[in-house]
Amino acid sequence: MAKVAIICGLLLIGLGLVGYMGHEPAKASADGVAATGGTDSAAESSSEGDAEEKPAKKSVTALIPAFVGILLAFFGALAMKESMRMHAMHGAATVGLLGALAGAGRGAMGLGKFFSGDPSLNQRSFLFVWLMALICGVFVFLCIQSFIAARKQREAEQAS
Repeated sequence: MAKVAIICGLLLIGLGLVGYMGHEPAKASADGVAATGGTDSAAESSSEGDAEEKPAKKSVTALIPAFVGILLAFFGALAMKESMRMHAMHGAATVGLLGALAGAGRGAMGLGKFFSGDPSLNQRSFLFVWLMALICGVFVFLCIQSFIAARKQREAEQAS
């Protein structure tokens, strides 16, 4: 399971880096020209200009999967040492559970917009949040299966 933790950690790090470094095209205005914030009315300028400049800025929140992945990889590396395995894998499972809950919770907030076809939904962010939840959820499932198998093996050894 230590290797699985490292692999899931690397997947999450890659997901976070792609989310942060990835390119989002600039939104076009009604006439098809990339918006620069210059419109006829001052009210439209301030509301539309701010909304259209945001995709150009990189948000550190896009790196959240990478932060979770770093922790998973760290605990996976610790688990390579036999004396640290049990505690490190429980730490990794906890991080994975928190990542799955955070991703699913954040993704659930966008489900209404997704199913209604709301254009204000950042579909890329929505996808990445659910991918983080999926990776972490699968990791937690595998951890639970491993913990059950380890307990059965330990009980079988004690019985014999």
